This record gives sequence, structure tokens and C-alpha cells, in this order.
Amino acid sequence: MKSQFEGAIIDEQGQKFAVVSVLPAVFQNATDATMIIKALLPAFNGIPVVLVTKNKEGAPAYYGRSDLVLLLDTINLNEAAWSQVSAEINLSNDSCPSKDGIKIDV
Repeated sequence: MKSQFEGAIIDEQGQKFAVVSVLPAVFQNATDATMIIKALLPAFNGIPVVLVTKNKEGAPAYYGRSDLVLLLDTINLNEAAWSQVSAEINLSNDSCPSKDGIKIDV
């Protein structure tokens, strides 16, 4: 399924990774969030992916590798070069535990 989402490539302190904006509901299930990260890897040529959303207070919340999440706490994501990414991502079959599919962005 072709999906559209907002993403940015971060190259900081020798680490290169992608940050993808997702809906807060994605963070409700760690297994689904992990499957989404795995599904996004080909869209970013295999570089690590961290998911970001805003919590109830409007602060960013992250899901992904802990070293990258810690690094993101020191970065102003508003300064990142965000862009619309369109990729073939399968989130609606057995590869995604919810089986109902998940919207990763609006």
C-alpha cells in the first residue's frame, strides 16, 4: 500500500537516521510501532528509523533505538529538513499485529 508521511534525515554526532512523524495511536502498541519501523526501513535505504509524535502536552515523544532517542533530546527537530515521503509500505496484513492496519500520519 502506498503511504504518505512526513520524514526527515538527521545526521548528528556521527549518527545518520530517519525520523518519521506518526499519529499518537501508533505508540499504544510497542509491537506495532516496531513493525512500522521495520516496514519503513526500505523507504530510507536501511538507515535506522525513529518514530516521533506529540504527547498530550505538545512535547515530542519518540520510539526507536534508545541511543538515537537520547540524541534526539538534544536536537531541535523544527530545524530538520522535513519532507513528504511516499513509499510502498505494507501495514495492513499479518506483518502488522493489529491486522486492521495503522495510519502512520494524516
